[in-house]
Amino acid sequence: MSDKEERKLDDYDLINSKSIGDYCRKIGHKFNTEELAVLVYRNKKMDIFEKISKYQDLIDNYPDMEVIERMNCKHYNSVKTMIKNEIDRIKELYQDFIGEDDCIYGWSDWNRNGYSNYEIDNAKGTYIEIESEIKNLINEYNDIDCFSIKKIYHDGPEVIFRDKEKKIIANYRVINKIPKIMEIMKFSEEMSDLEGIFVNIPVPFKRGDILINGNDISYKNLENDERYCIFVLDSLTIWDERIKDKDFTRNLDMIDMMGNGYYLVDQTPKFILDHQMDYDSFEFYEGELSGTNRILKLISSFLKGKIDNLELFITAYESFKHDYESQMPDIFIDEYLKLAGFTDLDIAKIKRKK
Repeated sequence: MSDKEERKLDDYDLINSKSIGDYCRKIGHKFNTEELAVLVYRNKKMDIFEKISKYQDLIDNYPDMEVIERMNCKHYNSVKTMIKNEIDRIKELYQDFIGEDDCIYGWSDWNRNGYSNYEIDNAKGTYIEIESEIKNLINEYNDIDCFSIKKIYHDGPEVIFRDKEKKIIANYRVINKIPKIMEIMKFSEEMSDLEGIFVNIPVPFKRGDILINGNDISYKNLENDERYCIFVLDSLTIWDERIKDKDFTRNLDMIDMMGNGYYLVDQTPKFILDHQMDYDSFEFYEGELSGTNRILKLISSFLKGKIDNLELFITAYESFKHDYESQMPDIFIDEYLKLAGFTDLDIAKIKRKK
């Protein structure tokens, strides 16, 4: 199949990571109906209506199976009962969300300049009003990438908030100026049984690979925020020797679908090893590593055993650290920089670093 031919979507496209989806397709890995339902639940690209459609497809066209009891998941004789429960949850919650009753709607967004618009500052009395306002702003400015709408029930004009069960939040992404509702939830809602199921998904990654967590940028702009997402993979839960033991995995849930990786703190030379959630959203990082990000390449080579000389590692790290600490801050106007002895080329470099 040529690159220009469109490939028909399949179940591997349910995986958030294209790298992992392509790998699973290549090796012919088979997911059962329960696992596919979890992949739909975790999917960050489908809106809630697309998810309902796929859930129904699983009920109509896929084999039934038993769902074993887990730490955070009940036993079901039929996986299709669990899937039907999720369909009903979404439908009922959405109708409650858009219904007109004693409530106020507020919204907040992530635009290309970062977080803005505090919820209550934008309060409206109906869903139609809040939706219309947001659509107008999207069409006028075209800089909103994602936003959230919160519905809060109240008693009368005093706006006395009721219990937390009466608060509903919906998260949206804006694609081609069209808002798509990606997830909807009720505050203090019990954990879904689908959240209580851990899925072991084969991955193409190895220790020391430089990755990016696509889930971290699902509701943000990659161009602005990628420095917070690049990391060097150290370990994954699925690499644990006990992962094939059902007594071990039945005590895991979605929170355990993670790994550990080294990443830089606020683009400084300081790096730490910490959890990286949602391994099914990891992608290979294909960009250029410059500035302090060169340290990630150094860590990668060390973990892969390509560099086994500790002196070289420390010397290279100190060199990158010195480059960072010796940078001229971009806080002075060009005229003063020239008076201080900087050339036009020097000034151009300083401005580019901004």
